[in-house]
Amino acid sequence: MNNPRSLVAVFLLAMLVSPLIPHVYSSTLTLTVFTTKPSYLITDNITVYGILTYNDSPVPDWPVAVEVQDPLGTPVVTRTAQTNTSGTYAVTFKLPTDAELGTYTAYVSSGYKGDSATNSTKFQLIQITQTTVTVEGKDYTITIESNATITNVNATRTNLNFTSSGYTGEKAYINITSPVGLNKTEIKVFIDNTELIPPPYPVITTNGTHYFIYFEFTLSTHNITIQYAIADIATTNVSTSKTVVGQGYNVSLSVTVENQGDYTETFNLTVYANETIIETKEVTLTSGNSTTITFTWNTSGFAKGNYTISAVADTVPGETDTADNTKDDGTVLVSIAGDVNGDRLVDISDLVITVGAIPSTPTINPEIWNPNADINGDGVCDISDLVICVGNVPSGPW
Repeated sequence: MNNPRSLVAVFLLAMLVSPLIPHVYSSTLTLTVFTTKPSYLITDNITVYGILTYNDSPVPDWPVAVEVQDPLGTPVVTRTAQTNTSGTYAVTFKLPTDAELGTYTAYVSSGYKGDSATNSTKFQLIQITQTTVTVEGKDYTITIESNATITNVNATRTNLNFTSSGYTGEKAYINITSPVGLNKTEIKVFIDNTELIPPPYPVITTNGTHYFIYFEFTLSTHNITIQYAIADIATTNVSTSKTVVGQGYNVSLSVTVENQGDYTETFNLTVYANETIIETKEVTLTSGNSTTITFTWNTSGFAKGNYTISAVADTVPGETDTADNTKDDGTVLVSIAGDVNGDRLVDISDLVITVGAIPSTPTINPEIWNPNADINGDGVCDISDLVICVGNVPSGPW
C-alpha cells in the first residue's frame, strides 16, 4: 500500500476482528476486490466490492476494511464493509467535488481465524468535455475523455486545441471522439507543437461515423492540438506589366493566389508599393484551385523612385502556414514620362526605343513589343506614346 500508516491501521483492525490462534503459513483466507467500472466521472457513485472466502467457503457477516487513495497516495475514503451470507461485501461512495483526476487505488483487508488477506484494484477518475464547432452551417460535436484536467478548449474548423494538466510524472490518456465530417486530411496530434508519430501513439480508429483518437503521455501542463483539416492560402506569383512607368501613369499588376487547404476560403488580397497600399480585393477560392487577380496602380501622387511590389493574402481562420501568404515581384521605377530605359532621364535613346516598338501590342508584332514603350499604358505602342516621349526630351536626370 502507498500509505504505511493506513496499512498498519488495516492490519490492526484485521487482528481485532479475528481470534488469536497460531498463524497458518499456508493461507486459506482469500479476499477479492473489483470496481463496477474501470473509470468514473466526479459525479458518479463508485462501488468497490468483492468476496471473502476461507477454505473456498464464503465468510458471512464479517468486516472488510476498505481504503481508497488518490493519485498521490492520500486516503480519501476509509470505510468498513460487512459481508453478506454469500461472503460478498460492497462499499458505494462519491469522491469530493474537488477530487483530483487520475488513477485511484482501492485497498481492502480482513482477518479471520488468525489469517489475514489483502488486495487492491485501481480505477480512473476522468473528465468528459464536449465542444461544438460550426463549419459551413453544420454543427459538429467533439468529445474529449481524459484522466487529466482539460481546460481552455477551443475547436475551429481545422483544429481542436486545449490544455491538459495534472500530477507531474503521472501517466495520462486522452480519447477524442470526432465526427468524420470534420476530417478533411490526415489527422495529426501535437503536444507542445511536437507531432506524435506512431507507433505507439496516436491510435486512430473509426466506426464510419466518428474517429477515435487515443494517445498517452506523461503529465505536466501541456498544450495539445488535434489537426483534422488544413487552411492554407498561398500567393504564388506577382507580375507587373512594365518595369518603368511615367509618374502619373498606370501599371497593371497581376497576382496569382492558390487555395492549398481543405475548405472554400474568402479572404482579402492586398498589393503594395513599398509599404503603401495600392488596392485590396476580396477573393473567394475553392479548395485546390488558383486564380489570377489584376490590379491597376495609378502612380499619381507617388514620388519618383524604385518601388518594391508585393502582394499579401490575409490569414484565414485556422491557417498556420502563413509564410507563403506574401510574395514580392522586385521593383518598378517611377520616373519621368518617356524614360523608357530607366536611366532617369528622357533623351534620344528613349526616342529610339519607342520608335522601334511602333506599331505593336502583346499580340500584334509581339517581336518588337516593349511594355515600357507603351508610355500611356493603353496596351499599344503607337504615335501617341512617341508624342509623350518627344514632349519630354530633354528631361532629367532627376
